[in-house]
Amino acid sequence: MHSKVDGRSVIKQSQVNILAILYKYRFGSRQLISESLNKNPDTMYRNLLVLIKHGLINVRLEKRSKLYGISAAYYLTPKGLRHLQSLPDYSFIDDSIIKGSYRDKSVSENTVLHTFAVFQQILALKRQDPTLKAFLRRDMARFTYFPNTPPNAFLSLSDGETTRRYFFEYAQDSQERKAFYQKVSAYIDYFDQGGWDVTGADIPTLLFVAEKANTEYRIKRLIKGALSKLNPDVEIQILTTTKRAIEQIDQQPVIWTSVEDPDELIALEDAG
Repeated sequence: MHSKVDGRSVIKQSQVNILAILYKYRFGSRQLISESLNKNPDTMYRNLLVLIKHGLINVRLEKRSKLYGISAAYYLTPKGLRHLQSLPDYSFIDDSIIKGSYRDKSVSENTVLHTFAVFQQILALKRQDPTLKAFLRRDMARFTYFPNTPPNAFLSLSDGETTRRYFFEYAQDSQERKAFYQKVSAYIDYFDQGGWDVTGADIPTLLFVAEKANTEYRIKRLIKGALSKLNPDVEIQILTTTKRAIEQIDQQPVIWTSVEDPDELIALEDAG
């Protein structure tokens, strides 16, 4: 399948797939996009250059990022989003997302790095279980029942009989304690007030990935404090792990621990 840009140039389906991945994750490195689509990085680079030439994507690499070995970040331009929106399979793309995309060329480096980390962690989880489905914030924008500030990702895992669902969050070491506490409290209040009831499904497990081990220790304490203060009437399972544990998930697949019992490791498919 091919699509035309400006009524002339033809974009291949493989290149449309790149646009779709960048729509989903917002930012992506060549390596992350290649792994997500199971493509050779060299072939991917040539396709990315074609898409840049057509003005459908752009790339940003701060001088400081290059110095520290941080990968170039590719993202959809408003033109690229409009082209994707013109295709039958992506007509759901809202104009508000296109309008908001003008900020992508100037958002903070920290935002890009956070996006990279979430992208990488989801790919690692998918390697462990290819049946895992991941919905990012742009995906969730199509549905009204998610919290006003949705999680970094919504995950679902099905064994054919049971579907388990998760809210996924990555907590950087630089995240302020107050901001994290407010985020956790908002989730607890959302579930306790019946915000998820409209789905008819069980309350998702909250998954928090901490950038470092000491970050995990800190957020566990904040989660305990929020649960103690709000004392919800509904049962909410909250699990944590570290960025390093996810990076090494191929060697050790059981990486999650609960706030109540941090010494017992739990597999993702056993949560919920």
